[in-house]
Amino acid sequence: MPTREQKQNKTFAEKLLRIQGKDYEEWLDAQHQLVIQENQELILEALDSKLNVTSSVTASRD
Repeated sequence: MPTREQKQNKTFAEKLLRIQGKDYEEWLDAQHQLVIQENQELILEALDSKLNVTSSVTASRD
């Protein structure tokens, strides 16, 4: 549950973005995409790790 301060920060951000002619939801989506782009290497490592674990489990069953 968001704190009072977090709610207030969101309200400020929404209003500032509206003044700049930007949609909050579109801006938020762009922020999500940025986090994903900045962490692509970590994501790929995690996926590779999962594939290796899955391959090991499958191989041990054979």
